Amino acid sequence: MAYLTRACLRRDASVSALAPLLLQRSRHGSSKHQPSHHLVWSLFADRLDRRRDFLWHESRVGEYLLLSDRIPQDSHRIFDIDEPKLFNPSLSVDDRLQFKLRANPVIRRRDPTRKHSTKHDVVMDALRFLDSKQRSVHRHSLVREQGVLWLEHQSSKRGFKIDPNLIQVEGYDQHTIVRRGKSSPLKYSSIDFDGILTVVDPLVFLAALKQGFGASKAFGCGLMLIRRV
Repeated sequence: MAYLTRACLRRDASVSALAPLLLQRSRHGSSKHQPSHHLVWSLFADRLDRRRDFLWHESRVGEYLLLSDRIPQDSHRIFDIDEPKLFNPSLSVDDRLQFKLRANPVIRRRDPTRKHSTKHDVVMDALRFLDSKQRSVHRHSLVREQGVLWLEHQSSKRGFKIDPNLIQVEGYDQHTIVRRGKSSPLKYSSIDFDGILTVVDPLVFLAALKQGFGASKAFGCGLMLIRRV
């Protein structure tokens, strides 16, 4: 069972007075998702050892869409939360859906010096073969090329298919989050996808929607928003 919920920071005086603090951007160049990350977690942090069991997307500053196994609980009373809706769309083979997705597309590569494979940003991984001059020339085209390739790979095992001509790839951003108690910051990238997909396997696709796509799901990536065309 999963729930889809919209949560917005309250606009009354008591919360508005705190908004500059709650939504402040770090002076250290940290990700724009860092404050939101903590705010969203507050809706599900019922115990210290709780593992993430939700996805989220920041549709605008202070407004979040949540897909979760549990109903969010606003113990601090800083959100206006819509009535959670059961997320169980009725899907059939060949259904065409409009979708939006902010994702951190990565690939895994074996590192002989490490026990496990390591994640690599798909765009930066492609740029590593180019010199600095070529990188500036081809960066924009590689964002689209590598983004679409990654999405096609996802579709091949997640129960849907895409036509690259119907996909927009925008908003390639690199984020750096300063972590308390850590010597090195957390870095990740995100790409915004917008387009049309076709359902191939409804059950597999529905499971993929609930699981999310790509990495950095804790930081607002991976939630695919869908509606019928």
